[in-house]
Amino acid sequence: MNKTLSLTLCIISLLLTLFLAALDIVIVVTLYDTIGIKFHDFGNIGWLVTGYALTNAVFMLLWGRLAEILGTNECLMISVIIFEVGSLISALSNSMGTLISGRLIAGFGGSGIESLAFVVGTSIVQENHRGTMITALATSYVIAEGVGPFIGGAFNEHLSWRWCFYINLPIGAFALIILAFCNTSGESLPKVSLLSKIKSIMSYKYDEVFKASFWKKAFKVFVFKLDMIGVTLSSAGFTLLMLGLSFGGNNFAWNSSTIISLFTVGPILLILFCAYDFHFLPLLGLRYENKRTKPLLTWSIASNSGIFTSSVTGFFSCFAYELQSAYLVQLYQLVLKRKPTLASIHLWELSIPAIIATMAIAYLNAKYGIIKPAIVFGVLCGIVGSGLFTLINGKSSQSIGYSILPGLAFGSIFQATLLSSQVQIKSDDPEFQNKFIEVTAFNSFAKSLGFAFGGNMGAMIFTASLKNQMRSSHLSLPEFTSVETLLAYNTEHYDGSQSLLSQLINTAIHDVFYCALGCYALSFFFGVFTSSKKTAISVKKQQ
Repeated sequence: MNKTLSLTLCIISLLLTLFLAALDIVIVVTLYDTIGIKFHDFGNIGWLVTGYALTNAVFMLLWGRLAEILGTNECLMISVIIFEVGSLISALSNSMGTLISGRLIAGFGGSGIESLAFVVGTSIVQENHRGTMITALATSYVIAEGVGPFIGGAFNEHLSWRWCFYINLPIGAFALIILAFCNTSGESLPKVSLLSKIKSIMSYKYDEVFKASFWKKAFKVFVFKLDMIGVTLSSAGFTLLMLGLSFGGNNFAWNSSTIISLFTVGPILLILFCAYDFHFLPLLGLRYENKRTKPLLTWSIASNSGIFTSSVTGFFSCFAYELQSAYLVQLYQLVLKRKPTLASIHLWELSIPAIIATMAIAYLNAKYGIIKPAIVFGVLCGIVGSGLFTLINGKSSQSIGYSILPGLAFGSIFQATLLSSQVQIKSDDPEFQNKFIEVTAFNSFAKSLGFAFGGNMGAMIFTASLKNQMRSSHLSLPEFTSVETLLAYNTEHYDGSQSLLSQLINTAIHDVFYCALGCYALSFFFGVFTSSKKTAISVKKQQ
């Protein structure tokens, strides 16, 4: 197989796997109403996105480490398989708990897909072509963002919501087949190589498990190479924070001991994670046979202002985009009573500008090497556009115009912040490859965490706002014990978008949009302080 065909197959496999992971994030947006009412649990409906995005985020750094040990191609294949298992569980679920469990498993596999796809894609091309590669990957991602809810709405409306998860199985299987005959350098992977790996596993002397030397070696790998203690502390900390946001005001009062405990213990665990990775793990490695450690998050990366500011900018941008995209669809479904398919079409109002922005920035970056101007442009569009977004009242012509700037903002920031992080690693660094993987994984981790918090925070704000309004309103309605029963009542007794109940729902959705505006204000603050470094092509021209 010639090099060009091999590289093409590699890129196709990356586009397919990334499309698959991105599709699963947004395909459930149109299911909020259906599943929330079906399982009588609208208060936890945000976990359809958050459950996926949370494990997607917290394990993303781990996949980067696994790739260094096992190889990127092998880890991509493993992550696709895990993703498929989670999708199957979600499709067969008969309760909200089982559905969320499937989403958690799929998120774990998706984290490997997302982090490694960008690592591989940007490492197989020269520095001045990274922007073009990120454009291709980001376009695949954004297209999935656009068609995902549309596909989900069509399945939900004409077949069953379960097909939103069944659809992942054939796509994932096809991507897995391509990955089986392609490696991360773009060269074909001979069948004999795959067979030799299987034979090595089958011929392994499993009686070694019962020897002390095996467990000593396993201890070194899990503690010093994979940093499983750091993984445990970080994942537990973020999970507790998410649980606090999800349960607060729904299952428990905000001032209850349970919620206070979640918001206390969660941050403590995250502080312990930072202290352990930055100080105690390296110290432990020196004292334990003078062994060099590999923290999940190194101080050199976390303390690099260029990497930190660009990643935080990406975090708040993804946070805002999740709020805007999910509840734009909810506006048309809950307030205007559009069917899921028609409501999903409005997501293209955000997706098309995002695709245009990624293409334009890729061209400018490849030609001039600029990065920061794209970030500044993005955060300016974000803060102005989000302000306009809060004025949307359901008129199609209005939402199209007001969605342009937020779409441009997301596309610009999503691409440019990754380039800004990667350019901080010097190409002549002896550990360039490992640091490149770590930086890419860290930036992807920050963005996935933004999606996770966005999904959870949106559901929390929406339910809290609606409950508060219901207490002070004078509607002559039956007494409702939960938000999902109220929405079910609205579905059965819908009396127009101008009814008092529809206006209460509309106000709750706009409260979510105001949160997105606040996120872009924070994104603007960090965006203007990002690094001014350019990619290699601009340096050559200046010389």
